[in-house]
Amino acid sequence: MSKSSTSSRESADRAEGRAGTEPSRRDFVRATAATATVGALGALAGCSGEQGGGTPEPKGGGGGSGSGGDTGSDSGGSESVTVDYLSAQAVENAAMKSHFQESMKTFEEKNGNVNVSLQTASYGDIRSKLSSTVSSGNPPTFAEAGGGGLQFYLNDKVPDHKPFIESTDSLPDDFTAANKESAQYRGEYWSGGGMRNTNSNLGISPKLFSQAGVSNPEKELSTWSGFLDAVKRVDKQTDAIAYEETGVPGDLESYWGYARTAYTEGTDPWMRPGDNPDNPTIVVANQDHEDRGKTDGMIKTCVKMANQFSSQEAAQRGDEDIPSLMLTGKVASFNYAVPTASRWTATKDDVKFGWQGGNGDFMLLPHPKVDPQFGQNFGISDLEGVEGQHGGHMWALEQQQCIFQASDAKQQAAWDLNMFLLSDNEFVLPAWGEHYEAIPGLKTKLQAVLDEYDLAQSTEQAYKNADKYGVQYSTTGASWDVRDVDPIRWTDINETISQAIAGQHSAEKTPKLIRQRMKKRLGQ
Repeated sequence: MSKSSTSSRESADRAEGRAGTEPSRRDFVRATAATATVGALGALAGCSGEQGGGTPEPKGGGGGSGSGGDTGSDSGGSESVTVDYLSAQAVENAAMKSHFQESMKTFEEKNGNVNVSLQTASYGDIRSKLSSTVSSGNPPTFAEAGGGGLQFYLNDKVPDHKPFIESTDSLPDDFTAANKESAQYRGEYWSGGGMRNTNSNLGISPKLFSQAGVSNPEKELSTWSGFLDAVKRVDKQTDAIAYEETGVPGDLESYWGYARTAYTEGTDPWMRPGDNPDNPTIVVANQDHEDRGKTDGMIKTCVKMANQFSSQEAAQRGDEDIPSLMLTGKVASFNYAVPTASRWTATKDDVKFGWQGGNGDFMLLPHPKVDPQFGQNFGISDLEGVEGQHGGHMWALEQQQCIFQASDAKQQAAWDLNMFLLSDNEFVLPAWGEHYEAIPGLKTKLQAVLDEYDLAQSTEQAYKNADKYGVQYSTTGASWDVRDVDPIRWTDINETISQAIAGQHSAEKTPKLIRQRMKKRLGQ
């Protein structure tokens, strides 16, 4: 709720699974469709067909206001320009849909000669819709292309964004670290950044963990050994699923998050580009690499946790299932907790966020960090003696927005729209403080959100985690600087782990299979 408003926050309409027939402990009636988005956020193939000509020299200005008003645009001179804008964020829930529609009108009022044609698709459909329009030679002017936008850039469907960025007084310095890293490929800016970032965290049911004897969750669940001990007690003393892995390939970003907790200082667990990004060093199952055990150990942790504590549907479980399952006492914990409180209030209006003396409905905490005893406690020798730090995955690559090849006037107008979405407080504050709680794409906007809104414990704690643990929250794949970043993330890593959770191969064999697939993808 806005601190300056007496009205209640508009409840999000996002479809969350609700409880139906009461499931047995290991046999949920309702399972997630296996067709979840393996890369809504995922790999978009480069296609033929090109429209418009080259990269414009952006006009001066173009960089939004520091306090949130005018974008200072000079789009297209006196002639009217139409920007076709394709967005998935615009339909994430009913509140966001309305906010986007009103915000496009606001942008048009501030840029009198620019019209915005807002087109939408779900994150599950935007990949195919964007690929189809590019292939037909009729791409949007501006789109939330995600990591797949890199493929379009490498195939000359997206221009170099460096001139646009350099035309501002604030970029790239004002980008969040994850946004800045994600917008670049080998030092070149292929996108204009993402409107928002989201980070992964541990989520628990205070009622169920309190019932199992936990009284100080911040302390008792801070390490993997402590979390494992508590999960075992929940498993033994309650009828709930003690820990549910979001194991469908498109939602195993949960694993991406806690894989980092075996490391410190933001070290990437999977791949190191070194001096030659065309021939990066794969850490996974690399017997010659000193960090192999940390990476392989966390892959095995993911599979073993799912096999021992999760439901039979874990390999098909999407993160959107969890709120209804946890709020009805069927799931006690998961590792895909994000700042977006509206996911929970869409299921239950009066959610009790936070511990609340053990009576809360949902609490967000940092992912547990690997402690030296965890490997022995869980039977994973690779992790014996390893000590890591809290951290997680930062969704930033997935939200990148690109300008496509078009006339100079259209590209400039699209850039002005990008800066409006990044920097104008009329859009930014309600978007990420009220309608879809998330971390703004510009680090300079976070404090404004915190000052304006009374945030749920889960949102505020997620922000604190990202701030406190800094580089330990990074975007998986952004630093690899390889062309096929999305197929490696979603298919070679996530699909292989999901198959292990489904019982198609063992936890021990999984790292080797991932390595084989990564090497084949990279042509090594």
